[in-house]
Amino acid sequence: MRLVDSPSALEEATALIAASPWAAVDTEADSLHHYIEKLCLVQVSTPSDDFVIDPLAAIELGGLLQLLSQKPLILHGADFDIRILHRFFAWKPKEVFDTVIAAQVLGYPHQGLADLAKIHCDVTLSKKSQKADWSVRPLGPELLEYAANDTHYLKTIREIMEKELAEKGRTEWHRQFCAKLIETATAVPTDDKKENWRMKGSKAMKGRGLALVKALWEWREEQAARRDRPPFKVIQSETLVDIAQWADAHPTQDVALMPDAPRNVKGEHREALNALIQKMDTLPAPKPFLAKHKTPYKKWGEKENKILDELKAQRQILASELNIHPSLLANNASLETVITASPKNGEDLRRAGCLLPWQAEVFGGKILKVFDIIDPTEEAMR
Repeated sequence: MRLVDSPSALEEATALIAASPWAAVDTEADSLHHYIEKLCLVQVSTPSDDFVIDPLAAIELGGLLQLLSQKPLILHGADFDIRILHRFFAWKPKEVFDTVIAAQVLGYPHQGLADLAKIHCDVTLSKKSQKADWSVRPLGPELLEYAANDTHYLKTIREIMEKELAEKGRTEWHRQFCAKLIETATAVPTDDKKENWRMKGSKAMKGRGLALVKALWEWREEQAARRDRPPFKVIQSETLVDIAQWADAHPTQDVALMPDAPRNVKGEHREALNALIQKMDTLPAPKPFLAKHKTPYKKWGEKENKILDELKAQRQILASELNIHPSLLANNASLETVITASPKNGEDLRRAGCLLPWQAEVFGGKILKVFDIIDPTEEAMR
């Protein structure tokens, strides 16, 4: 293992990586420990070396990342790594082999790196440092070894899984999933950050209860930033929504009386939370939640819902035959889009734009058969 934390060490590592026909890549960040996430490590393995590269040192990673973007890469759970490298460096890889996706496509019941390393390399990887604060320096030998192991075994795992994919005729399935992953992870975000306060469980809320959700979220952000802690370590989002719902029904009561309230709600945060609740009626009411780009299936009639149920049933049957998770054939959002498109043939299904080519090939016939029996457009045309 080579620690790369100086310009000269980076120059040497880049030259060695340039000579390699492939590279295995991983990253470590500190979002579990700090308010603003930092990229703390980039791990790169080649046939001859394992490099642990320190972005927090005085080194410039642009040249190395440009080099890596042109190489065949191996990653385990590539979505996070691509997103964080794209966010900090506008990085986009050309070719990725994701071992998690390979495990999913092959129907592995366990898809973690430790599971795959045990199965294919007969090694037991420690999980002890999974939640370490990777921004702390210096990094001890145990953390450096853990980081290096995240990429060290990926080449062997890939070689074995490539053969299994070929034997099952699923190489193209995996390739299409990985290509889609690259595009999705490097896409320009469309979410409005001003709406980040709309936490899970708050969509059905309105009026002063929804206003309190927003106020509680803003208070938590201030606390997290001041303490340099991730927001969830101040108070969980679920708890904030629970507080808002309870306070909406009990506006004059002390938050400490809320059933099953966490200790920090009754203790250190009690005064601040009660102050927000007391001015709940004066808070500006935000607009109710409006789903974006969501198929309005709740407005459908009986036929549309029947088709959705039948598509899910057919998906489950086929997934069981293939020994894969049903969502690999088509997730629920894709099924809803298909129903809206009401395809009559394979070309209609392709134009719906919600299935990968292999999904349309493997599952498309069953989808079209469902529409042969029940056409959701027939009732609307009458």
